[in-house]
Amino acid sequence: MMDNWTRKITILGLGLMGGSLGSALVRKGYQVSGWDQEPETVAEAFRIGAINQLPNDFKSAMKDAGVVFVATPVTSIAKVIEECRSVAAPGTIFTDLGSIKEQVIREVQQVLPAGCYFVPGHPMTGSEKHGIAGADPFLFENAAYILIEDPSNPAEVFETVKILAKATGAHVITLTAGEHDRIVAMVSHLPHLVAAILSKTAGMAEEANPGTLALAAGGFRDTTRVAMGSPQLWEDIIRGNRDKILEALALFQNELETMQEILKADDANRLRTFLTQARETRLQIPAKNKGFLTLLHEMVVTIEDRPGTIEEVLRFLSRESINIKDIEILRVREGEGGTLRLALEDSQAVDQAVRVLAAHGFKAWRR
Repeated sequence: MMDNWTRKITILGLGLMGGSLGSALVRKGYQVSGWDQEPETVAEAFRIGAINQLPNDFKSAMKDAGVVFVATPVTSIAKVIEECRSVAAPGTIFTDLGSIKEQVIREVQQVLPAGCYFVPGHPMTGSEKHGIAGADPFLFENAAYILIEDPSNPAEVFETVKILAKATGAHVITLTAGEHDRIVAMVSHLPHLVAAILSKTAGMAEEANPGTLALAAGGFRDTTRVAMGSPQLWEDIIRGNRDKILEALALFQNELETMQEILKADDANRLRTFLTQARETRLQIPAKNKGFLTLLHEMVVTIEDRPGTIEEVLRFLSRESINIKDIEILRVREGEGGTLRLALEDSQAVDQAVRVLAAHGFKAWRR
């Protein structure tokens, strides 16, 4: 059901993020227009339902817009907002989807049209896919959507963007720009660089020992998946948050050096301690209440290795109107089966789900 916002929403930049945002908002009943530097992208966005108002040009896309989402690369955000000076009505709210904030805020403050507002934002989601072809109305669902609150803006300005962000299915979290950039350097930007370094290293090994990549299994593919992201996009992000990424890299390098020392000394006890601590940290992520997402209540289900088993689990829970907030395949053993982790809304939902699945012969328990 649509919230009390009836004015038009405009999305500037109809790639993966802009297209996914538009698709989610259209599904919720909002009036969404958009523009992109490629006219065929605008036409495709309208065809697939990422926008439901087809503009003739940039000016008509901006006409009567109450909120404008700028979904361009971070180096273009301020430039795009500056281009709106002649067409943005006073009171227009601008917000962005960029993954760095301090630099973007500094640049936008210099070009923001008179009488308009800016609410910095960053949905913590993405895909290895590119462009409008990768648009997914569920891309934002259950993701953290970071908003930076500016005390100089009227409270209703921030609240308007917050309502629209929540309409995508995301969890809205408020941070300062500095907090945001420091956190994403560690949990987003550093992992991308590590994946890129690992991929590049494996490529060098492939040149020296052909056939190396042919044996790369699921663990390697999962670890390096994010390295498939657009190099141009990530170049801009990494350079824009360079100082905080260097801080994160220094911490990572310290841990690498620690591991080298452990292996050189062949110290089994330190190795086991290191791996145990890493495992315990990783296990905290889904249910950790101090991170981006609120606490989720979890359960685990053991499944057989046969076609349709996961679908059965989901179907049985759906029949009881049990809403699954997150799902993860923890492990799979060919011929034996595997284990699913399900995150639900509350403790009562977990108890109900365990009972439902147990009644259908599944081994399920609270995590």
